Amino acid sequence: MINKNNSNNLRNAEHFQFNSSACDIFVKYNIDPENLGPLYIDLANYMKAEELALAIEKGNEKIRGKNEMDSYRDKLHSKLFNYVKSILYDEKDPRFDTAQRVMKVIKEVGNPTRLAENAESAMLTTLGNKLEAHRSEVEAIGAQDAVDALMEANRQFIALEKECREITTTLQTVNSPSVSAIRKQIDTVYRSIVRAINGYADLPSKKEAYKDVVAEMNTLVAKYENLLSGRGGKK
Repeated sequence: MINKNNSNNLRNAEHFQFNSSACDIFVKYNIDPENLGPLYIDLANYMKAEELALAIEKGNEKIRGKNEMDSYRDKLHSKLFNYVKSILYDEKDPRFDTAQRVMKVIKEVGNPTRLAENAESAMLTTLGNKLEAHRSEVEAIGAQDAVDALMEANRQFIALEKECREITTTLQTVNSPSVSAIRKQIDTVYRSIVRAINGYADLPSKKEAYKDVVAEMNTLVAKYENLLSGRGGKK
C-alpha cells in the first residue's frame, strides 16, 4: 500500500514539489485510466493553479521586501544626516570644517525621503555620486561606512523595484485562488487517487502489477517524511 504522507506540514514549495512528482508517477503508470483518468487530469490542472498561486505569492513577498528596503534606506539617510549634524554641534571639533562641507553637499541634493520611490532612487544616486567626489572628506569625518551602507541599500531597492515591476506586469491580469485553497483541492484529489490504488493493490490478483507504482510512491513519501523529521516538523 502507498503510505500516508504528512502534507499539512509541508511548506508551500515542498507541497508543490511533492504533488508534482506524485502526478508524474500517476501518469507514468496510468492505473485504471477509465475510472481514475479524470482525477489525474484534475490533479494536473490543480498543479498548474498552485504554480501560478505560488508565483503570485512570491511576487507579494518581493513587494514586501521592496517596501522594507525603501523604509531602511530612509533610516540610513537619516542616520548619515544626523551623524554629520552631530559633529556640527561642536565648533571646536577638529572635523567641524570638513563636516560643514559634507553637510553642504547633503543639503544641496535635498531630502529624498519626501519623494516618490523612483525620484528618491535617483536623488540618492546623485547624492552618492556627489559624495564620491568628496570621499577624502567623508572618510575624514568617519562617515564613509554610513554612505556606503546607504548606497548599497539604494542599489538593492532599485533591483527589487525592477523585479516587482516585472512581476506585476506579468500577473496583474491574473485572478487566482490562494495557495492554501488550492492545496486543499490537491490534497482531496491526491487522497482519492491513493485510496483507489491502495484498494486495487490490496487485491491478491493485483499486488504484482501494482508493486512498482506503490514502491515508487512510497520512496517519494519517505523522502518528504524524512525532510519533515529532519527539521522536527513531523507530528
